[in-house]
Amino acid sequence: MSGLAVRPASAADAEAVFALAKSRPFTAKWSLAALTEEAARPDSIFLVIPGKGYALARVVEEDCRLLDIAAATDGTGLGRALLSDLSRAATARGCTRISLEVSANNARALFFYSRAGAEAVGRRPKFYYDGADAVLMDMKLP
Repeated sequence: MSGLAVRPASAADAEAVFALAKSRPFTAKWSLAALTEEAARPDSIFLVIPGKGYALARVVEEDCRLLDIAAATDGTGLGRALLSDLSRAATARGCTRISLEVSANNARALFFYSRAGAEAVGRRPKFYYDGADAVLMDMKLP
């Protein structure tokens, strides 16, 4: 574990995650019902730092697909802690990489993922509603 109180999410965490996601730019804006369901999915890795952040991913064979990650406060290490614990959980499930996509307009996230070891592997032109490209990234796991 990262030293912060990162733990698996339960259905009881869905409301707090929903509220946090609504308050942050660039999150996936999952519905409350979908978040509740994710907590019970066997192929999901759903981690929370209660009241401070969350990471949500799905395991597909050897690929851990990061679907959403957010911290209540930028620059405090919460995102790094969540990504680190997600990496450990994915490795424990036999994953060899974390794959993700991020808006080309989200410079902070691009820097965050690059610093964590992710590399750009492709692009989806004009993927987002604002016309931004999606940058596809992979991060190899040990």
